[in-house]
Amino acid sequence: MRLHRCAEVGCRELIKLGHDYCDQHYQTRMFAFDKKRKQDQELSSQTLRGQHERYRYFKKYNEEIRPELGHEFYQSKEWEKISLYLKQRDMYTDAVDGRVYDQGDLIADHIVPRRLLKTKAEQLDMSNLWLLSRSHHSHKTAIEQKLSDSQLKHVNREWWLKVLKD
Repeated sequence: MRLHRCAEVGCRELIKLGHDYCDQHYQTRMFAFDKKRKQDQELSSQTLRGQHERYRYFKKYNEEIRPELGHEFYQSKEWEKISLYLKQRDMYTDAVDGRVYDQGDLIADHIVPRRLLKTKAEQLDMSNLWLLSRSHHSHKTAIEQKLSDSQLKHVNREWWLKVLKD
């Protein structure tokens, strides 16, 4: 396997090709980026233009994107109870890296996507659910979009763990 050094000045950590920073510096940079983005959003929301743009974004989201994703399922009382139970059962721990997160930073996710499950009982089955951090959930969703439905039906937790850890 070919390796190269982390792009952070002074760091000698060897990492895989295709990555610019080692885990430590990547996390540091992502934390700084998120902090700056949140500050910019807070500052923007204090202006009339920022409030108007935020209103337009959420209006479009609620009208166009939300129904397609089936968000009414995720707003149901059953799902909220199962999601909370799952977070408490797994003690707010991400299934991939084992780190503990706050309640809002974790997402209860279907291992086999919900759209491929026929009955509501299958959609609420605890053996098909796990907790992921927002970044792992985004990564998993991006991979899911590249796979066919027949491939997604046959993936399991161990396969996802292997893929998401790399």
